[in-house]
Amino acid sequence: MEFLAIAAISIAVIHSLAPDHYVPFVAIGKARRWNVKKTLAFSSLAGTIHVLSSIVVGMLLILGIDFLGFAETIESLSPVLLILIGSAYAILSLIKPHSHVHSTSAMMLLLVIGLSPCIPLIPLMLAAKTHAELVVTTTLFGVSTVLTIVILSYLAFKAFKPPEMLHGREDFVAGLIVAIVGILSYIIGYKHVWQDNKA
Repeated sequence: MEFLAIAAISIAVIHSLAPDHYVPFVAIGKARRWNVKKTLAFSSLAGTIHVLSSIVVGMLLILGIDFLGFAETIESLSPVLLILIGSAYAILSLIKPHSHVHSTSAMMLLLVIGLSPCIPLIPLMLAAKTHAELVVTTTLFGVSTVLTIVILSYLAFKAFKPPEMLHGREDFVAGLIVAIVGILSYIIGYKHVWQDNKA
């Protein structure tokens, strides 16, 4: 039980350090001039959906329904979607500065980030021998994930101050940041898959 608890917290914290879990919301929040509460609300909601989607996949496997392949596909597509959303946001901010895309981009990011499950949680759920262990493991993972995302979002929000020279182009810069985060996530994921295949 102690091993599962430590593993759940460790995996939750480490995987939440990935910039795609919080940077996109901070970038969009700064561009849209959200206050810190609204930015953290979106980040925490995305983290909560992220946790729930992971738990759903794990529960389906426990019940004998293999949904893992589809979940892995969604996870692998997440960086690509971030690149597309960020690029579209940046381009449209130049073409149509007041486009409705600005009001929907946060919701799209919420779905992309939230619905991408955390696959490393699944083995921990399968390793739980009792219902109590399963509940404790998923709870610790969920709380640690959301808490880490909120803390990092807060720190990033407070630390990031767009230079004066970018005044009026905040949306463009935010779109670029989201796209860059997607590119970095894609590269990291590609290297991970390449190393696994090589092994």
